Amino acid sequence: MFKPIKKVRVSETAAKQLEELIQNKTFAEGEPLPSERKLMKELQVGRGSIREALRILEIKGFIETQPGIGAFVKSYEGDIFSPLSTWLTDNNEAVRHFFEVRLLLEPNTARLASERISEENLEDLQKTHEEFIKTVEDEDLPRAIMVDAEFHRLIAKATGNKVLSSIMDALYRSMIEGWKAPLKVPDRPRKSMNEHADILAAIKNKDGERAADLMTSHLSGAVKDLGDAGL
Repeated sequence: MFKPIKKVRVSETAAKQLEELIQNKTFAEGEPLPSERKLMKELQVGRGSIREALRILEIKGFIETQPGIGAFVKSYEGDIFSPLSTWLTDNNEAVRHFFEVRLLLEPNTARLASERISEENLEDLQKTHEEFIKTVEDEDLPRAIMVDAEFHRLIAKATGNKVLSSIMDALYRSMIEGWKAPLKVPDRPRKSMNEHADILAAIKNKDGERAADLMTSHLSGAVKDLGDAGL
């Protein structure tokens, strides 16, 4: 009879309001959005919430962010919910290259994280995994994409290697397509959820070899699913 009331994050509310302004042409294609400072003032929210809201809009295809310049409204063509086969036609080479880099880096990153992870890092990783589960169960795809990337970034952070962590940060910021693509494949979000759980357990148990093998399997599985979908 009753439906549970869903908690809404401040960033999601901010993103929804900005999305409506873009859709009703208050901000036209190619036009810059207001600065972070102005958005903070207008929406009465913090910088972190504004940045996350902009990330949601970028993942959904409404805006593109140019480092050091700002966010601009994109031509709203193939959004996050558009057919995967059409989307992959335009992005397949970039996605392949993205996963090649990840397969080179992330298995050894998981191995190193298993050896060095602190209790604080482990707690952050566990919380992020739990949040990913919730986004998958809620079928909140834009949020799931962000939290998926955060899970992998936290593994890099747990190594204590600032260069490695910076590389993962750069992948997160500059390659939206790579994070977006696999989670658009039917059933892939739930597979990723289970695979993340296994990787987390291996890292928690300080089993570096298993963590590396599971990471390889996780990324290879995503590549296979994308291939089956037309990549």
